[in-house]
Amino acid sequence: MISFVTDNTSKTVKQKLNNPRQIVALGGGMFSMEPENGILDKYILNLVKKPQPKICFLGTASNDGKEYIEMFYKFFQKQQCIPTHLALTDPPKDLEDFILSQDIIHVGGGKTKLIIQKWKRSGLDKIMRKAYDRGIILTGMSAGAICWFEDGFVSGPNDSIKKLQCLGFLEGSFCPHYEDREKLREAYHGAIMKKTIKEGYGVEDGAALHFVNEELLRVVTSRVNARAFKVTPLKVDVNETVYESVYLGDEGMAKRVIDEDIKKLGNIKLVQSFIESINSHKVSDIVKHLTDDHLFRDSIGINVTGIEDMQEAWESCFMLFPDYSISPENIICSGDEIAIFGIASGTVFIGNRVNDENHWKVPASWRALIRGDKIAKWCVYADIEPIRNIRERLSETNGEAVKTETEIS
Repeated sequence: MISFVTDNTSKTVKQKLNNPRQIVALGGGMFSMEPENGILDKYILNLVKKPQPKICFLGTASNDGKEYIEMFYKFFQKQQCIPTHLALTDPPKDLEDFILSQDIIHVGGGKTKLIIQKWKRSGLDKIMRKAYDRGIILTGMSAGAICWFEDGFVSGPNDSIKKLQCLGFLEGSFCPHYEDREKLREAYHGAIMKKTIKEGYGVEDGAALHFVNEELLRVVTSRVNARAFKVTPLKVDVNETVYESVYLGDEGMAKRVIDEDIKKLGNIKLVQSFIESINSHKVSDIVKHLTDDHLFRDSIGINVTGIEDMQEAWESCFMLFPDYSISPENIICSGDEIAIFGIASGTVFIGNRVNDENHWKVPASWRALIRGDKIAKWCVYADIEPIRNIRERLSETNGEAVKTETEIS
């Protein structure tokens, strides 16, 4: 399932659909830990729909160690990509331009504190935020994954850990190497119980969390038994909830998983385009989005079928509500079905006038069924009582014959 939370602006919605913000956070793995595997490395490359995506490695957490950089090139020079690296010990003249020209940023493991300190000192933290907002894919392993969350940690006395404020692109905290380092896992549990750091994720080597627009899309693994957990505090312990995961070791699985996401994103874009046509009141554009046997069903159970009847229904709607609009707040896609949650609004047009007192605004939801590249079914769920009340009041005060219901709401 793919979900997008919007801020009701068409420009921002388009940005999220065309270039969603993505972070892939690994507990451990990729070229530095399992170079003969390469499954997670290729999964990340496949997220970019270009024949030669540009991937940049940052070894800040290991003080730009030469050996780490060499391992990166040894693996990725054999892949369908353009690898490069950024060493803050020898930065490019225009750091921002260099980062924003990449498709993928991968941050290696080491010490998270070095990442935060050096990035803030160089201004790279702000550049990374800009890259993230533009849809450049951010990835990282171990310390390079911790840095994207709100709360990181450094070693404290007696095997404890102390909070380290990180970049905060993602909520909560992150613990890598979850099955392999028992003392780290116990210290992480203790810090969450004491609320030293926020609840978060425990991720084993060979597992990765894939976030889209700050929501966990899925857990993917390069090892059959690799796991990831949601870790939350209890009074005297923590609760670990294991996530379902997708093992990418089957031939072509990574590509199939990503292709499914692309299809879902295409469906969401179709619905967003449909909503834009509704909000612009372009009936000819609205019906272009519909199948010939399109079925519309509104809140009071009225059905409208077919292109011609739908065209007439929308024209009537816009005559009655000249400023009718849909403001989506959350869009959820599961296969060919899409649910939209938001606000419907408009102003009742009576007697050749539009008054503010006749304006209505109601919570609403819509359900779309996609067939091919068109909308086969559009269902509306909304409380039309405010509209009915306005129209009844106008009928009483003006003595006009006003219907209390409409086919589009």
